[in-house]
Amino acid sequence: MQSNSQHILPAGIYPPLPTFFDEHEELDLATLRRHIQRLARSGIAGYVLMGSNGEAIHLSDEERAQVMTLARETLNTLGSDAPIIAGCGAQSTRATIALCQQAASYGANFALVLPPSYYRGRMDGRALIAHYRRVADVSPLPVLIYNMPASAAGLDLDADTICTLAEHPNIMGVKDSSGNIAKLARIVGTALPTFRVFAGSADFLLPSLIVGAVGAVAALANVFPRAVCQVQTLFEEGKLEEARILQARIIPANAAVTTVFSVAGLKAALEHTAGYGGNPRMPLQPLTSQERNRLVDLLQGVPLEE
Repeated sequence: MQSNSQHILPAGIYPPLPTFFDEHEELDLATLRRHIQRLARSGIAGYVLMGSNGEAIHLSDEERAQVMTLARETLNTLGSDAPIIAGCGAQSTRATIALCQQAASYGANFALVLPPSYYRGRMDGRALIAHYRRVADVSPLPVLIYNMPASAAGLDLDADTICTLAEHPNIMGVKDSSGNIAKLARIVGTALPTFRVFAGSADFLLPSLIVGAVGAVAALANVFPRAVCQVQTLFEEGKLEEARILQARIIPANAAVTTVFSVAGLKAALEHTAGYGGNPRMPLQPLTSQERNRLVDLLQGVPLEE
């Protein structure tokens, strides 16, 4: 077990990377390498692998190992010490621990843990606290709580549960995608300063920073990393009006790659802006021509990046 005081996740923007596939739905590691190299020059703080946008549930254990190995080797080649956060959530505590152990062995620095939700009706505070504490007790990686109701059968960790878990020395933060700014403010005000709070989406990045969050895990940062990072930079420089204007500009584009078109939209947006992306694995479907046109319209408010 690691310690919060020794392993604090740096503030900043963390894009949750897509997992790229070829036309036969096999891993496309060359494109993943290209994407990591592109993002390395953009100002991001680190990388998230195998989250919701990484289609973690579509990957085998062997494929997870390949993705993490490629990411670590690419960062080593770049001379980068940017942290890798690996999605390690599973439907049992035992399986979650195994994923944390695997992630550690392949070079990840932190474990991002979505709550188990298959038995949704039994996942009360007692069960969830016991689950996270057991994982954190034995995980070789510091744990980042992943609160995303849309990917957990509507399960939304409340502030009391998160603040209780924040007391554990190996639970170092939360990525919260619920958009509940009052909850984030309460967590920031209750937990120790070493417990890091991250917004789970770019569309409420600025409000989250204002109440004490230290960054975001934001899908849009795959497509427009400099714009998303600039919102935080402007906030930290005290340029709140400029930050507010930029925040408003990125909201339609963020919706396009999250709530409107999801993973397929994120990959299509990368095709449009960076020249690569590909399709998700089935049963997810690529965008139709009509959807692609709508996507491009939603992206227009953010200038294309080199």
